[in-house]
Amino acid sequence: MIVERAYDVAVIGAGVFGAWTAYLLRQTGASVILIDPYGGGNKRASSGGETRIIRTGYGPDEIYSQSATRSLELWCDFGKQVDQPLFHRTGVLWLAREQDSYSVSTLATFERMNVAFEKLSATELERRFPQIVLGPVAWAILELKAGVLMARQGVRAVVEAGKRDGVTYVEESVLPPTGNGWLESVATIGGGRITAGKFVFACGPWLPKIFPDTLGKLIHVTRQ
Repeated sequence: MIVERAYDVAVIGAGVFGAWTAYLLRQTGASVILIDPYGGGNKRASSGGETRIIRTGYGPDEIYSQSATRSLELWCDFGKQVDQPLFHRTGVLWLAREQDSYSVSTLATFERMNVAFEKLSATELERRFPQIVLGPVAWAILELKAGVLMARQGVRAVVEAGKRDGVTYVEESVLPPTGNGWLESVATIGGGRITAGKFVFACGPWLPKIFPDTLGKLIHVTRQ
């Protein structure tokens, strides 16, 4: 059921991006409605599934490393707030060949950002991880504070926390917006209408269905 009122922000899509966007916007005092046809952490979502690795190693792309570092901080703090074990610190092991430019760049990024890590030689790898057949692996990076994030459980926890804080949550499908100019409202398949000052479409691979004319030929979804 959609509450008939105008919201400051309507967030379409309750995956990890939409859920966190709605949750954090609500923390600023904004009135927020969050809409998803299948629910947070569902099987159709890019952020569905039981687990995800969360790490800060992205080669030379330090902007991703900084983003991941901040994300990990937020997830850990949030897990404590809701008293759920959403993150499990297992470490992440990066295996590298002798001349592995991506791993070398990752190492340099870690050093600039003071990321906790160990550089392991092949001999140290054999001793500490005897279950791994090294083959061409010459060395490795053990990222100490990285680990496993409980994806489905985490997204659902963020949605529930947003609802407790006042986010209006609706399981509905939104129809493609019509008209030109400033978007004031969107219609739903169930016949409702959502009015908001701003709209955030956090739909991931579903974006071409929401904007078929604009994005239908630009976004090609693949399963990896």
